[in-house]
Amino acid sequence: MDPRRWRNAPLAQRLFIVHNLMMRVGDRLVGDLGLTSSRWLLLGAIEQFEDPPTLSELSGNALLSLQNVSRMVASMESDGLVERFTLPGRGRATFVRMTQRGAEIHAAAEEAAKRFSESFLSGMDGTDISETENRLERMINNLEAFEAELNTESERDGK
Repeated sequence: MDPRRWRNAPLAQRLFIVHNLMMRVGDRLVGDLGLTSSRWLLLGAIEQFEDPPTLSELSGNALLSLQNVSRMVASMESDGLVERFTLPGRGRATFVRMTQRGAEIHAAAEEAAKRFSESFLSGMDGTDISETENRLERMINNLEAFEAELNTESERDGK
């Protein structure tokens, strides 16, 4: 038996490996731009919103904890990639937008994204990619439901 395969959850284990490899390769691809894979992901998430998102919206979009997003945004703000701001009448909500420098870095990362995608999806056709995306989306939905279940259990148990 392959020692890299988990006996009880081989698919989950393979997905962890894919995640770790994606982050490692992504870090190498955009490192010269002053990005990490996580920062690259967050810039991409910001770009997807029509209007500047709140920290909470970014957290939900990237499926990262609010604390993690807040910490990353603060670091990215220090590096001049994003800026945080508030809006009158919107309470204490903190919004985030890319700076000109952040937009330029994100645009430069597009070539890396193309190279990454071509390599990552090599040998797969449109149907393969679509089917994989659908299955992964189902897994994401399942995990979100499981997380909600765990949160409910924790609240019930007073944890």
